[in-house]
Amino acid sequence: MRKFIGITLIAVLVLSTAGCASFQKKFTRKKKEPKHVATAIYLQEENYQKKYSNEYYYKTHFTYWQTWHSDLLNQLGGNSKKVSRCVQEALSNLVEMKRYLKPEKQAPLEEQIQSLSDIAKKLDSGYYSKSSEGSVRSELEKIQRIVNNNFYFNKVKEDLVPDTVAI
Repeated sequence: MRKFIGITLIAVLVLSTAGCASFQKKFTRKKKEPKHVATAIYLQEENYQKKYSNEYYYKTHFTYWQTWHSDLLNQLGGNSKKVSRCVQEALSNLVEMKRYLKPEKQAPLEEQIQSLSDIAKKLDSGYYSKSSEGSVRSELEKIQRIVNNNFYFNKVKEDLVPDTVAI
């Protein structure tokens, strides 16, 4: 029995002094990694040049507006989510078109933006009914006619804001 106790004590002493790396690694706590690590964004102070000209952006937004507005007229009276999306997209493209026009040409477009905004509020509020669909449709067709006649690219290309690049 004494031999057994002696051998056990020697074994414990040898193991505690020699150390076992995997045994120690197994029982040490690991640092917890944070759930979200914020990344640093470095910005350089430079003069950035737009990728495309104002003409290109105006033409693009005008085309998008035409597509969304005609889609709005086709969807009117149908799926309310689709109608809401169409009116929001048409409105946002009109606002973007306005950005590229000179201030004296922006005022007439602002009237159409306001009219479309009023229609958007009416459609989104839920007070829109089948009986008022005809008046909304005629108002939308009026907006489409005015914008198509007065704000197509060839008519407003002289009134576009010039491209400026700081050198």
